[in-house]
Amino acid sequence: MIRPGLDRIRLLLKDIHFPWKAIHVAGTNGKGSICAAASHLLTRRLIKNGRFTSPHLINRWDCIHLNDKPVPPAKFLKVENHFKSINEKQDIGASEFEILTATAFQLFNDHNVRVGVVEVGMGGTYDATNILDNQVVSVISKIAREHQEFLGTHIDEIAAHKAGILRPGVPYIVNPLNEWLVQDTIDNYARKIGAGPRILPDTPQLRDGLFRYQNWTKLAERLVPYQRDNVVLAYLAFVRALQSIGESSKKAPTLLPSLRSKVFPGRTQRVSVPSVIYGQPFHLTVDGAHNPDAAIELGEWVKRRLRNSANRDHGDSAPSEPVVWVLAMTKGKDAHAYLQNIIKPGDIVVTTSFGPVDGMPWVKPMDPEELKRTVLDIHPKMLAIHVPQPGALRALCTAKYMSGGSRRVVVTGSLYLVGDFLREKDMIEQDPASFDIRTIDMEERKRVNEILSPAQSIDIHNAESREHGSGHEEAESQKLLEEINKLNREMEALEVEEARLKRSLPTNVESSLPAISSSPTTVPDSSAHSTRHDASDEEDSYDILSRTNSSKTESAGNDDPNPSQTFLRINPRRPLPALTGLWEIKPDRQNPLPKRSSKYRLRKYVGSGKGQ
Repeated sequence: MIRPGLDRIRLLLKDIHFPWKAIHVAGTNGKGSICAAASHLLTRRLIKNGRFTSPHLINRWDCIHLNDKPVPPAKFLKVENHFKSINEKQDIGASEFEILTATAFQLFNDHNVRVGVVEVGMGGTYDATNILDNQVVSVISKIAREHQEFLGTHIDEIAAHKAGILRPGVPYIVNPLNEWLVQDTIDNYARKIGAGPRILPDTPQLRDGLFRYQNWTKLAERLVPYQRDNVVLAYLAFVRALQSIGESSKKAPTLLPSLRSKVFPGRTQRVSVPSVIYGQPFHLTVDGAHNPDAAIELGEWVKRRLRNSANRDHGDSAPSEPVVWVLAMTKGKDAHAYLQNIIKPGDIVVTTSFGPVDGMPWVKPMDPEELKRTVLDIHPKMLAIHVPQPGALRALCTAKYMSGGSRRVVVTGSLYLVGDFLREKDMIEQDPASFDIRTIDMEERKRVNEILSPAQSIDIHNAESREHGSGHEEAESQKLLEEINKLNREMEALEVEEARLKRSLPTNVESSLPAISSSPTTVPDSSAHSTRHDASDEEDSYDILSRTNSSKTESAGNDDPNPSQTFLRINPRRPLPALTGLWEIKPDRQNPLPKRSSKYRLRKYVGSGKGQ
């Protein structure tokens, strides 16, 4: 459980000093990206460094990096067990996060890092990482309302907790996009304790130097605004760290292009999907955004990179492509405020849950059905479905069948869900037998087909639209059956006439008659246009089918190759009877008649409802 305070971490790290210099980062959104960028720049500058961020993505040890690489599991477990033993022997009662923090700082010492980049876990003042006394710069990213039961309900109260990482005489950086009340709260606290100076991320020196530098221009073109802000804060912290350890920062801007290929795990990260799910590899987006402000930023990224990706030259006027969202959220989060910033009409939403979080047993997922109801509260006609069983890959199978295989897929709502997806992906790639993905895929396909069927009581739309749609489909089905009966009666009359003509004509005369059907026969379709065929082409057979019913078959995703059909033969020497309704003639390539046949096949789909 979460237990703010510094007493327990002091006991765990008693008599342990920190010879390295720290970049300490607090905030709500972007602090993990700032840490990752600063650590990357230090590594490129060949400065030994460590990075501690939380929570972990796949395994507990991947939240600790040495020179931009995860710490080896054996080293991590050895140090972690050491602090677990101290905690037990001295009956300290430290939390999992406090033991994790002590493990990270000890690994930094063991590795002889020169700079440690440390992300605050929650808040600032009473966070375990605030045991540090070796900061060379404090960074506060964008602040939003979070953990209000611990930090307060007002934004200035939350900002005061974040400002607790400032130290007397230590420079600090604040994201200038924070509200004025937030910035005033932080600046007032800085003056009170003598922290500073405040390093501004938009000064004449930066505008004349970094922002005009060609390497910065190339990098900035690939980033959306909030990403550029985070990179600037990371760059300023990196420069300050270099100065504090006596290293030159003159060539620091030349390292910026390396960030173009830097992957920020769990932050608008493009990840390949195992081919066993979609039949062939493709990339989806994972993002750990979990609050309304982060959702706004994610929504902007999705708009630029996914919705308008095919029409970027048209800007905001370009048609917006629908997106498939696979969502899970932590219990207690404001799902309505979060979702209204990302989902748009026409999108498809699959809600699910994440599994147990290693080291944080108190973290619980929101009920997927409750999350789906929130989606429908925002957009009542949205295509949405919940997956009762946890599992990111299972939810992805559901999304595949709900969307018809769309590749604009985003997994988001919780960093824990992103972690589940990455973990399951690694497992299935390393050992395909570890996941019975075929069974999962078949189960989700069956479930989606049942939900999409009008015969089922479960529906993804609200009750009003369901009742309206059901009545409309019933009327269409009745009309279709009437057309079928009328057509059958007309065809029976044609067969009688054909038999009479054959009996009345000698064989040699019959064979010498010209083919009446060599002139085009017109059959009206649903759009009042005519469809023609030439009866002289005896190698083709033709179908007459209902457009309305075939469109239902396609939309339902039913792949039954043998729907209920009625086949009748038409004499090509006589024109087809006048047909009314939504009909058209199409070549039947799958079931052609023999070449010598002078007949045509009339196929009529019989029945009603989707999938028939």
